[in-house]
Amino acid sequence: MARQQRVLRSRLRDEIYTYCAFCIVVSALPALALSYVVVRISNHFWLKLLSNRNPSLEFIRTNTVRTLLDTQRNQGIINVLLCIKGALNVDEIKETFIQHVIDRRDAHGDVMFPRLRHVLVSSWGNYAWDANMPFRLENNFIVSNGVYRGRPVSDNNIQDYVSEIISKYFLSDQPPWQYIVIPCVSIEPKYYILVRVHHLLLTGKKSLNIGDFLLVEQFPANRVIEQRHYHQRSPLAQLSPAPSAIPELWEKVHENLSNVWNEFISEYDPTESPETLKYLPGFFHVAGILLMSATSALRGVTKKRYTDRDHQPATVMALLSAIHEECKKRNLTVPKVLISPLVTIDPRKWPRRILNATYTTSQIILKLPSLIWDEVVSINELRTTGQVKKTNTYTWKYGKIGQLCIKATGEALKAISELYKAPAYFWTDTIMSDNGKQHILQTVSLCGRKVTSWSRPVPRADIERAARALGVSSTDIALFAATETLRSFFQQTQSEIPDSIFITARAASEDFLYTFVEGDGKNYKKSQTGGMVCLSLPVGATPRRIAAVVQEACRRQGTLSAAWAAQARWGALTRSVPSPLARLTMNVLSRKYAVSYAEINSPIDTTRRTTLWGKTVDYVVYWRPPQANISMSLTVVQYADTVRLTVMTDARLSPSHNIPAARWPVVIEKLVNKIDQEIARITAQVQLPLKYVSPKKSIKENLESSYESESSRVFESRRVEKSSYTSESIGESSEVEESNLREESRDVEQSSHLMKSSQAEAGSSSIEESNYERESIPGTSRSLITPSPVSVSPPPTRKHAMEE
Repeated sequence: MARQQRVLRSRLRDEIYTYCAFCIVVSALPALALSYVVVRISNHFWLKLLSNRNPSLEFIRTNTVRTLLDTQRNQGIINVLLCIKGALNVDEIKETFIQHVIDRRDAHGDVMFPRLRHVLVSSWGNYAWDANMPFRLENNFIVSNGVYRGRPVSDNNIQDYVSEIISKYFLSDQPPWQYIVIPCVSIEPKYYILVRVHHLLLTGKKSLNIGDFLLVEQFPANRVIEQRHYHQRSPLAQLSPAPSAIPELWEKVHENLSNVWNEFISEYDPTESPETLKYLPGFFHVAGILLMSATSALRGVTKKRYTDRDHQPATVMALLSAIHEECKKRNLTVPKVLISPLVTIDPRKWPRRILNATYTTSQIILKLPSLIWDEVVSINELRTTGQVKKTNTYTWKYGKIGQLCIKATGEALKAISELYKAPAYFWTDTIMSDNGKQHILQTVSLCGRKVTSWSRPVPRADIERAARALGVSSTDIALFAATETLRSFFQQTQSEIPDSIFITARAASEDFLYTFVEGDGKNYKKSQTGGMVCLSLPVGATPRRIAAVVQEACRRQGTLSAAWAAQARWGALTRSVPSPLARLTMNVLSRKYAVSYAEINSPIDTTRRTTLWGKTVDYVVYWRPPQANISMSLTVVQYADTVRLTVMTDARLSPSHNIPAARWPVVIEKLVNKIDQEIARITAQVQLPLKYVSPKKSIKENLESSYESESSRVFESRRVEKSSYTSESIGESSEVEESNLREESRDVEQSSHLMKSSQAEAGSSSIEESNYERESIPGTSRSLITPSPVSVSPPPTRKHAMEE
């Protein structure tokens, strides 16, 4: 009873806390709406003032989170490295780059990416593009000499060479991008291409995608990839599952309304049905014609606005003129409009209308029982089989929509429940979460320059196999290895190891990297931008513990993820909150969450990509720049059949930034080896009982025959003992014999049960959780104890009872 009361009090306290947090957020919504209006108006007038003072500059009007956090020392520069197989042909690469990027034209013949020729400047705290600076391609398209500190660039020093290039800032008098071709000395011919792009070139009007710089061929949008192996989606890729019933209901309603509108036009529109011109229209007919005319006029004005770039903005007079033209097409004049009420209330039509109404009402009353019965039967059929046979019922006509309404209502209620709990979850999981210790990544003084490294490849099949064996996802395995590498980082830097590490985690599809902006590529890239969750990963935990933390965070922070995705796609946060307040909030939160984790996911069993000039891309390395107070950015890149970890840190952490990249594949390989050893041990146990079984009999037959022989021997001993004893000792000997019989029968049953349980344990192919959580994995803080093998032997043969 006391425990139930404590649980009840705890639950009541949580509900009160959730309710108070929700009320506070709701009470702040009017202030947020007012802030949105004030921010939009103030930004508009401020940018207009700056444009008047600097007419030669084109100021950037779209603010993103990176724009708020961007500084001269800590710029948001996206870096991607391609390793390409084959001989280097600089002219071929340059020609392809000029054709598909620099000189690319849109449908109107204008340059598609003019920002590549402009210089990024800053005026009064706002970024702007300066088109007056001369542009020379040689300043941005760079062919490296392939020499690093007196030695040719090879696989041994390529990481140091790339890191030194990335650590340098862009020149202020050149466009903020670089396309660097790096020759490499190796056994097989190959070379590298390093792409460096400022994030403002990837946002706003006339912007690019990262894929436009990479110049790799696009996979067909409707390609089908055969999943030959079990593959579990990353939990970070399904943070906010999209509703299914609500969009389907919207499409269904839109389809029905379109059908009704088309029927209405075909019946009452004079241009579609000339028979309506033979009689005067009534009041409702005139209203319908006016509605059709206004709709057609509005559609025409909107279409002209989007097709004609030089078209002046539509005004009210232009819309009224278009409506007048549409009315003339339908022969609707002012006299017809004025006389339409008299046509509607014409007394000569009332007798026929009364007779029709009386006949229809009588017919409905007579058919009402049959109609009700048909509806009941149809509802029962829809409930049991999902199909309706009677096509004359409302259930057949609107049953599917009714089911969709129920499902959509359930999804809406679930979304409302998530919104209700979101403020409390956000405050508890992000603001109030504190491990009590600060580590070096949270306390280091950042200089703004970046250094990078990346790991050697890990076979993707090994990670998937380990995930299947442990019952987790590949993301959990990667995060487990990341926490172990961070612990090694703390040990090497001789800093205190925290109990847990706060990180922000997100995932994106590979199309985020490779999609061109041409067509609908920009919107598609935004749709592939997912949300973000805040994780508190315990150091030294097992993969299953990591998986539990990730699942709980994804369950509680779905609304936070959706809000972050809305900011990435539409700028919801930066348009509603003043820039100083948003910048201050981001700096405070990034001081706690000093590590950023991201994934670039690709479907399993995909092939390597090919460049537009026909070379195979061996691997791709992508770095997300850490900004604000984030000191380390980790990115797991899945490409073809390999997985790599990329690391970008502040230059103050050099040379320790190489530790995570070096340790990450080692931790995964040791984990996979331990799992393979456990699988081999269990497989060997499956074969162990076969040494004691006759090839002519199965294990079950041997157990049954041994049990029968033991019973027969016990029965024979009992009979002999009865014949040898005198009548005086019959009762005493009988009790002893019966007790011996019970003991021996119990021994046989126990040996049989031992045999069966040993076989069941040895034949099991799944790995028990306790075995892996205790298994010894190098680099972890918990020792894993391998369970001792079960010794299986044939059932024991007891001696004769008299001999004992």
